[in-house]
Amino acid sequence: MPQEAPARLPVVAIVGRPNVGKSTLFNRILRRRDAIVDDQPGVTRDRHYARTDWAGHGFVLVDTGGYLPRAEAEMDRAIREQVEIALDEADIILFLVDRQTGCTDIDLEIAHILQRREKPVLLAVNKVDNQLAEADAFDFYQLGLGEPMGISAIQGRAVGDLLDRLVEQFDRLEPQYRPEEAALKLAIVGRENVGKSSFVNTLVGQARSIVTPIPGTTRDPVDTLFKYQKQRFLLIDTAGLKRKARVKENLLFYSQLRTLKSIQRADVVLVFADASEGITRQDLRILNDAIEARKPAVLVMNKWDLVEKDEKTYHRWEKALAERLGNLKFIPILFTSVLEKKRLYRVIDLAMDVDAQNHLKIRTSELNRVLLPIIQHNSPPAVRGKEIKLNYVTQVQVAPPVFAFFGNHPELIAPAYRRFLENQIRAHWGFRGVPILVVFKAKH
Repeated sequence: MPQEAPARLPVVAIVGRPNVGKSTLFNRILRRRDAIVDDQPGVTRDRHYARTDWAGHGFVLVDTGGYLPRAEAEMDRAIREQVEIALDEADIILFLVDRQTGCTDIDLEIAHILQRREKPVLLAVNKVDNQLAEADAFDFYQLGLGEPMGISAIQGRAVGDLLDRLVEQFDRLEPQYRPEEAALKLAIVGRENVGKSSFVNTLVGQARSIVTPIPGTTRDPVDTLFKYQKQRFLLIDTAGLKRKARVKENLLFYSQLRTLKSIQRADVVLVFADASEGITRQDLRILNDAIEARKPAVLVMNKWDLVEKDEKTYHRWEKALAERLGNLKFIPILFTSVLEKKRLYRVIDLAMDVDAQNHLKIRTSELNRVLLPIIQHNSPPAVRGKEIKLNYVTQVQVAPPVFAFFGNHPELIAPAYRRFLENQIRAHWGFRGVPILVVFKAKH
């Protein structure tokens, strides 16, 4: 049975001086080409992050620019600030050095900075391309960060061993227990200036977050405990997200990572959008972030008071938004006005309902009674002359719900048929706002 995802994934930051191969290692670990790689130092000017996993352990990996602790050039100072914020955010630091250049004064200075951080540090020596080069890695013992591990990011040599050592560190991290864990956690996310902080302040009746019409005022997540209908809630107000091409200020850029962490902490994600602007590509991207993190979501179209209306406006908007949402149309939508205090508590009511749906468990007998006749009538298409049969289904997890279908040739089932089954589950049992995972297993 799958294990429930942790409340928050560990954050691992790759740091090192310029041109030691940090972005190459980032891409190697992700198993895809995400970061720009070039021999010119300073190509990675801002931080880059992505969710990934190794040996069943999920984590957030952060790529950073070349770290020059004493540089005075404006761009180098900007990169330094980004790296230092990455170090603040990280749970584990992966310090990358270069075998070919040997241990430099900058490496020694960075090592001294990392020692003061008092966080777990793994020391990796890049460009150890063969066994003969292994001995050169021992030169880096002088950094005082424990055993250096020789790898080749470009070849992939020993990167798996490095990741094995990395995930071993996860169990040693201090559990992030908070006394308010018993509360239902609601992450309030969205683009800048859509009314997130005003929503929190109106609900709790006090200025817990700074509210101003200037976009980007909220830099860090702000937690607010709130009680409604005998239920405790933790409202997590986060910094506004910007399109990457518009992000220029380091703190704003790093707020995106903090927002991702807030999404991971949440039980339900409330994605705020501006009704006066309509739903944007960035709004859809944020919704996808929540669903990819396997978190239930609600779309809150705020500033509804700014929309000119007639008797058909609401239904036109519902139809248009459903078309824009596409595969995300299972996410419920609410039209609110924080300014006029309209339907704010309905947001909380809906979040409670979505959370209950996330914990819904369907009996195996009911699943098979309903779904098997549908599968028999709409069986998976044959692949390469092989007939595919599904004989049994059971729900193996809640929060998020996971449904396992058993049959022959599970590896041949197309994504379109997976979506068909997900739609059938939603049609019969709801799971409104909740990401559903459908998996296929061989029947033994």
